[in-house]
Amino acid sequence: MIKTIKRLDEVLEFAWELSQNKLHASYPRIDSIERLKEELEKSIKLEDCNIIAYYHQDILCGVCFYFWISDEKYAQTIGFLIRDNYDKIADEFISYIGKQLPGYELFIGVPFTNKNANEYFKKKNIECIEDSIVTRICNLESHTNQRYDCIEEISKDNFEEYTVFHDKYAIPAEMYFNSKNLRKEIESFRIFAFRQDEEIHGSIFVKADKDISDIIGLFIDEEYKNKGIEGILINEMLMQLYNEFGAIKEILYFIDEDSTDEFNLALNAGFEIKEKYKLYKCIL
Repeated sequence: MIKTIKRLDEVLEFAWELSQNKLHASYPRIDSIERLKEELEKSIKLEDCNIIAYYHQDILCGVCFYFWISDEKYAQTIGFLIRDNYDKIADEFISYIGKQLPGYELFIGVPFTNKNANEYFKKKNIECIEDSIVTRICNLESHTNQRYDCIEEISKDNFEEYTVFHDKYAIPAEMYFNSKNLRKEIESFRIFAFRQDEEIHGSIFVKADKDISDIIGLFIDEEYKNKGIEGILINEMLMQLYNEFGAIKEILYFIDEDSTDEFNLALNAGFEIKEKYKLYKCIL
């Protein structure tokens, strides 16, 4: 039985237990019960969020909390947590959301270690659009103060010029943060671009916060790859984040599993492997 949840205490303990277990967790990983409470409270209060739970004989077996963006026909789970009987409960959750949000694209992230989840999506032929290594730096330390004339920060004032370069890579990759959506949240982002011969040929963009910052993307034109530009962009970003926020608790960097050069550059910059995750796209 599917039930819409209106009280946090109905699912908090269950969601916390499963989110800490690498065999049952979903993605993004929630690393504190305080943050989990915030996400659940938001999902209860906001009109564009919801929490649903699956019960079998009055026993809680699964919890899913998610949000959607009507203009984009976009939905994403924040928690997709199932203890047992994964296939049946996942079917029920996706079917329920599909009836609520017909025609939407639903994105569900799970860590590589959740074998039940990954096997389910594979059996259902649900498209995996991202297969990433999650790397991180904890408690960022001061980086070199070397500045590069070829690197510039993108702001509202020069964003329009940047959009063409950004969308050349973001749109084919089906990123939520295409230039349109990036512009909506630009105050939360720090964007650095590499310019040569008056044209942009590379960029890195990060959702910045003093507690957790997420590097969303690193784009480089093909003819400029593996010439040191990636490292310059990464180090410029780290330097600027430290100058603005100090020792950020954690910086996450998602790198495609096949991007060996980018992965090695991240390791050289001080990142370490946290985990692997996959992102699946369901057409509702």
